[in-house]
Amino acid sequence: MAGTDEGRSAGSLFIGALVRWHQREWEVAEWQGPLVTLVPQDGAEAPRAVSFRWLVSAEDFAVVSGGAAPAAGGAALEGRGRLEGQEEAELWQARMVEIDTGLAPGRSEHARGFGPDTTLAQRCAAMSARLAADGIRCSAHTLADKRRKWKAAGENPVVLLPAGREKRPGGFTDPRCLSAMQEVVARRAHASDVTIDVIREEVEDLLHSRYAKELGSAGVAALLPSRSTFYLRMKESGLADALGQPTRSRAALASTPPLPHGGREVVLRPGQVTQTDTTPLRILARGDDGRPTATELTSLIDVANHTVCALMITPSRPRDAESGQAGQATRAIDLTLMLAQAFAPWPVMPGWDPLSAAAASSLPFGALRAADERFTEATAARPVIRPELIIYDQGSPYVSEHFTEVCDRLRIARRPARKKTPTDKPLPEHFFVTLAHRFSQHVTHGWQGRSHKKRGRGIDRMPLYTIAELQQMAQEWVALEYQQTPDAGLRDPFRPHVVLSPNEMYAVQVARSGYRAVPLSPAENRSFLLRQWVRPGKGGFMIDYRIYQPIAQDAGHYREILLRGGSKLPGRGDQWECRFNPYHPERVWLYDHTAGTWVTCDFRLRHLLHDPWTADMWQEHAERHLAAGGSKQDEEAIALSLAQRDRRRRSRRPPPKRSGAEPPFRGLELETEQPSQDPYAGLEEFDLSTLRPYPALPISPMAPPSAPATSLLPAGSNDVGPTSGSGLAPHPLAALFPDDGDGSGPQALTAEAPASVDEVVDAELLDDPNPDDDEAENDVWNV
Repeated sequence: MAGTDEGRSAGSLFIGALVRWHQREWEVAEWQGPLVTLVPQDGAEAPRAVSFRWLVSAEDFAVVSGGAAPAAGGAALEGRGRLEGQEEAELWQARMVEIDTGLAPGRSEHARGFGPDTTLAQRCAAMSARLAADGIRCSAHTLADKRRKWKAAGENPVVLLPAGREKRPGGFTDPRCLSAMQEVVARRAHASDVTIDVIREEVEDLLHSRYAKELGSAGVAALLPSRSTFYLRMKESGLADALGQPTRSRAALASTPPLPHGGREVVLRPGQVTQTDTTPLRILARGDDGRPTATELTSLIDVANHTVCALMITPSRPRDAESGQAGQATRAIDLTLMLAQAFAPWPVMPGWDPLSAAAASSLPFGALRAADERFTEATAARPVIRPELIIYDQGSPYVSEHFTEVCDRLRIARRPARKKTPTDKPLPEHFFVTLAHRFSQHVTHGWQGRSHKKRGRGIDRMPLYTIAELQQMAQEWVALEYQQTPDAGLRDPFRPHVVLSPNEMYAVQVARSGYRAVPLSPAENRSFLLRQWVRPGKGGFMIDYRIYQPIAQDAGHYREILLRGGSKLPGRGDQWECRFNPYHPERVWLYDHTAGTWVTCDFRLRHLLHDPWTADMWQEHAERHLAAGGSKQDEEAIALSLAQRDRRRRSRRPPPKRSGAEPPFRGLELETEQPSQDPYAGLEEFDLSTLRPYPALPISPMAPPSAPATSLLPAGSNDVGPTSGSGLAPHPLAALFPDDGDGSGPQALTAEAPASVDEVVDAELLDDPNPDDDEAENDVWNV
């Protein structure tokens, strides 16, 4: 039994020991502080971390295999050396066993005063006399109390050790004086360095100014400790070390706010906590205009397994003071497109290494493929992790309304990091260093070095990669090397000696937490795009001086929106929500909140722009047109200027080793179009053997004379003679065309193709009674 000497003295707890607890055998897998991690031998339960005192005080607890004595808990030995506390616990264990049984451990004969005919009180008195001879004062009553406490704790000697004395921060110095010391040191963070004596004088003056009226001169003097104690408190609190640092370090330390939420949390599952940050990539890329442009990298790192959930490379340029051209950097739409990347697997692009596929990695590809149909043989070796909490930098894109709205829609919590405190998001900071060492410096065409002092010559004159090519290269490096390289910070608690890679750590964690596929539909992906409030009219609606009109298949739905008069949303009136991607501005989506559906709308001059274009390119040409004396409302002139620019770019002689037109930077691809449905889906397979030929139609003049001779020309020709009835010969194909009821004969067949489903709707589709009136167009410009 657990309470017998046989079960208790069988051995002590150590890593690998077997114990009996809650009517089941467990193995001690880990011991950290007061917590002991137990693994069931039958595998019926998950590993459990329990308190040592709670474990040994259980009624059915017993050590099945062990050593000489129960081990002392780490929490009980806190405040003294671990070896010293262990030895003291073993001494008290031997004393209690001798008092309880009369026989000391490891001895076969009873000592004097501990014979079989002695009582418990006599043995306590004999032990008290022995301790007094060794210089330890402990009465017999105290020993009897210790024995009862020892038995109640399951014969655990830890309870006999004196409680560790908690060290008070600041000792017996008044807290008001400690606060004044910190305030004075922080006040002098930006000033020149001084000695501690100057700090003591300023602290004394501060205490007098605050508490002289309340405590008087004598009371204030009592708050300030002696000179030696003041030096000791400055050293213990770290203020003395802060005074010896450079001015920049002191200023950064003083501006650091306290850690939020009481400290760092424990992360146990993928996606529980993620960190994101943006930094210069220090790789030159070829911009949309063919000139070298700087780049920025934004990454989203999972804290649990250090997986790169998503990354995005964007162009970066400062504002041109001469021309007044606005600068470009990472924007809110870039962050949301990067966030959408974390919700879907990465595809293996053509030319990638075969080892970058998930099927060839340490990911549980079979289980993931069974749970998520998006995992295929062409999926990259990077897990899909849905973030629950994002720790972000306090840059303007991260605190923007659009990024906040998208996170709230996806139920993602956000936590800002402290300003000038990179330790609040160390994983992205470390990833940037790793990227520079293992990826960026190997990009020979464009690598600028770690600083401007170490930048090479002629970088802007060499052939450079486009941003889209850098994006694919970075994703391949992540899937091929970073995700499959062991990281010293990733270890399994059940195998602490084994260093794991991010993919291996994810495999361990997903086996415990599980995986649930949450694919987003194209309609749901539109929530990642920018939101714009528009006023629909008969001629369409306007975004950035561009008129958008519904496509043919959504014209009826658009007409219903016009008939309603307005959205009736609080604070919006007649405005409706519209989503658009500035990297693909040729198509937008108007949201009908009453039905929860979307109306697809196209730019009405889309047919003039055959090459890819972006909203930034449109804005650039609009500013040029405005500088030439035009107006931003001249969308046709701006569109023609943009189209001519593309023609000039294609006709210009390409540089060496380059050919063809280069598409501009258009961000990450996001699936927002509904996939086309197969019209033959669901039909049974047709048996061609059952097909029978159809009789030929009498369209030849050499046909049998079963009917009056027909003319070679269609009906209505001047060369055809009159016939009975209508006075015209019937057309040979008249039987194939029904009568329209307007008295006109069938028309001749034409070779014109049917209208495209994406045809832009004109004003006639909106039942405009006066198609020649310009009022339909004017109401768009007046919104």
